[in-house]
Amino acid sequence: MAAAPHRGHRSAAVAARGRTAAGVARGCHHPSDRHAHGAGAMNGPARHGEAGVVLLNVLVILSIAAVVVFIMLSSQEDALGRARIQSASAAAEALARGAESSAITALRRDMATAPDTDHYGEPWAQVGQTQADLALGRLSVGIRDAQSRLNLARLRTRAVSDVQSFLRIIAELGIDPALGARIAAEIAARPGLSSLSDLRGVSPATLAQIAPYMDFLPDDAPVNLNTVDPVVLRAVLNNRSAALRLEQRRAGAGFLTIDDLTRVGAVRPAGAGFTSQVFDVEIVAEVDDVVVRLLSRIERRQSFAGSRVVVTRRSFGIPLNAVPDIPAGF
Repeated sequence: MAAAPHRGHRSAAVAARGRTAAGVARGCHHPSDRHAHGAGAMNGPARHGEAGVVLLNVLVILSIAAVVVFIMLSSQEDALGRARIQSASAAAEALARGAESSAITALRRDMATAPDTDHYGEPWAQVGQTQADLALGRLSVGIRDAQSRLNLARLRTRAVSDVQSFLRIIAELGIDPALGARIAAEIAARPGLSSLSDLRGVSPATLAQIAPYMDFLPDDAPVNLNTVDPVVLRAVLNNRSAALRLEQRRAGAGFLTIDDLTRVGAVRPAGAGFTSQVFDVEIVAEVDDVVVRLLSRIERRQSFAGSRVVVTRRSFGIPLNAVPDIPAGF
């Protein structure tokens, strides 16, 4: 008969089975539990990524909006700036045209009060010679006798005295005599020439050199001995000693007369006199830092119908000897 198991062995076996069951219970999890745990671990980073994208989009939209607002404000400021400049420019131009009208009035008055002589001591020459500060801005006006220069239009007739006066000026300025002869021939051959810039084959440097001493004026306009430059005075008199004495006399008295020429032993040259009918006016007007420079040529004309003072050339900032005449009626 077999012997019964010892009570101690049974207790050990029962304890072993209990530990095994507990271990199985701890090691085994439901599949749904594992899925839930994995999903929780993944949802955290995903939510943070989506939030970052939304924030980036918001920043981009704000940046675009800021750029649009900046462009709108800049465009508005540019438009206001352009409007201000246009307004100031119009005001400066109106101021310059008003000054031109004042010069015309002064020259018209001189026709009535002193028709026998014109010189820089007369009231017309004193109109606005200094800069004036006005409520609108600044204004300066200068009037120059255009007949203080040799009239190149007189070369069209090929008169010997006029051509020689021209060539003497060319020589005193140190310009090639051959070029001077060619210019004189071109003027005679092209009656339509009306400005220095129309001369062919003459460099800008040479044109700038001769411009202070000669220009195209009305055909019969003589040189005014009261206002003529010393270079031109010596050329038309062809007598340096007499020219020097006349310069001294003019500097003291302000003008010359036929008696002054007689005293120095000079004869009044053909194409020379003591009056002028053509004047150049330079006006500079400034309003709100916008500067306008107006150059006008004004001519006094006398006929059986009466006397008139008209603007024959007008330009803003362009030398008058490069500007064509204003057609009659304008």
